[in-house]
Amino acid sequence: YDMTHFSPKYRPWQQRLAFVPDGDLFAGISAGKASMVTDEIATFTETGVVTKGGVTIDADIIISATGFNLSVLGDIPFSLDGTPVDFADTVTWRGMMFTGVPNLLWVFGYFRASWTLRADLISDLVCRLLTTMEEKGATKVVPQLREVEDAGMAIGSWIDPDNFNPGYLMRSMHLLPKAGDKPEWRHTQDYWNEREILPAEDFADGCLRFS
Repeated sequence: YDMTHFSPKYRPWQQRLAFVPDGDLFAGISAGKASMVTDEIATFTETGVVTKGGVTIDADIIISATGFNLSVLGDIPFSLDGTPVDFADTVTWRGMMFTGVPNLLWVFGYFRASWTLRADLISDLVCRLLTTMEEKGATKVVPQLREVEDAGMAIGSWIDPDNFNPGYLMRSMHLLPKAGDKPEWRHTQDYWNEREILPAEDFADGCLRFS
C-alpha cells in the first residue's frame, strides 16, 4: 500500500487516531480488495467525488462519516435577564462554567480519553459546589475574571489548535467560549492533571462569586 495515504498532515492525537486491531484493513488492501485515498473532498459529482488533489473517485455509495457541524450546548437559546447569551463572549472557568452566566455548568469530557472520566470529576465538583452554596446561604454562583490576578490575561480560543484541531472543531471555534492563559480559565484536556486539581478545588480563589 502507498504510505502517502497513511501519513496525515497532523501529529498523532492532534486529531483522533483510527485503530485497526486485527489488521484486516491492511490485509484487504494487500489483497486488492480495498484501497485508501487520504485527501479532502473538493466536490461531489454525479458518479462520485473529486478530491482537492484532483483525484476522481467513482462511488456507488458515499457514507458521510466526518464533516459535521458542532452543536454548541445543544443549540439551546440561553438568555440572562432577557438578554441572549453569546457564549463566544464568555471565558470558561475550568472548561465547565462561563463568566457572567450564573448557575450554569457544562459537562464536557476529554477528546483523547474516556468522556466519563471528566464527567465523573465534574459530577463530584458539582456536589461540592452545591454544598458550598448551601453553607454560604447562596442561591447564585457566577464565574468572574479577578481584577488583580487576571488583569491583562491573554484570551484565546477554547482549545489550542496546536493541541487538537479536527475540522469540525475548527469550523465552530467562533461559537465556543474563550479560554485564558491561566489554569483556572482553561480546559486543559489533561486527565492526570485534573484528577488532582478538580477534587482539591475549594472555590476560595475568587474566580467564583457567590450571592
